[in-house]
Amino acid sequence: MSTWRRQAPDAELLPKLKAWFDSELGRQLLNEERVLIEAALEGAFGHSLLELGLSGRTLASRPDAIRRHYCMGPPLQRDLGKHLDVMSGYADLPVANESQDVVIVHHLLEFIANPHNMLRELERVIVPHGRLLIVGFNPLSLLGLKLHAVGRLSSNSVWRQHWLTLYRLEDWLGLLGFKVDKRWYGFHRLPVNKPHWLNKPLPMEPVSLRKVPMGGTFLLSATKYRAPVTPVRPRWIREPVVNVRPLGAARQGNFSLSEHNQ
Repeated sequence: MSTWRRQAPDAELLPKLKAWFDSELGRQLLNEERVLIEAALEGAFGHSLLELGLSGRTLASRPDAIRRHYCMGPPLQRDLGKHLDVMSGYADLPVANESQDVVIVHHLLEFIANPHNMLRELERVIVPHGRLLIVGFNPLSLLGLKLHAVGRLSSNSVWRQHWLTLYRLEDWLGLLGFKVDKRWYGFHRLPVNKPHWLNKPLPMEPVSLRKVPMGGTFLLSATKYRAPVTPVRPRWIREPVVNVRPLGAARQGNFSLSEHNQ
């Protein structure tokens, strides 16, 4: 079993994360992540969309083909100004089994106590052929390296979180029966908290940069598939013919037939 870094309590973690996402750098990051989420939700349909995250803001708007969209989080997030439809912790979601068509997880796996258990809980609540969207910091980027360095300099920093690469997440999702559909990247900018650099035009169109794996944030879209409980035998494999008569009965039958012919 993996040993995870101990995370700061919500009373310390959530206010600091909200302050960071309210900065110039954090707002620009959220804006680009919102674009990725909206693009990934195109064509989504079903009854319910669940959004989980620690940024303090609601990032997704309800698609036309989704009947209900709601956000869930601890009560402290509501006190910090985030709209919550359901107040709950993330260890055991108060959600029925296989009831959610789409689940969005925004910067949650990095700061949750055990990402493994969180993914198992998400697999439980998502319907077969439902979708899971994971948004996180890309460790292999300038922003990821900067935040990682800040976390190493101070033992009390909120940036001493789990650094999860896409390849690691894909392995975990594969074990849970998910198939990855999209791997997108955003925020291909210098991680500086200055509007001049953040508003500077990018060298390429944002749509073209989604495949460039150097962005400070990533979006992973996966679909839940379930294998049949009982394997189906291919039709072209025939069952072997087995003679179930006792050997003595077969010999006796052959002997009687020969006597009859005589």
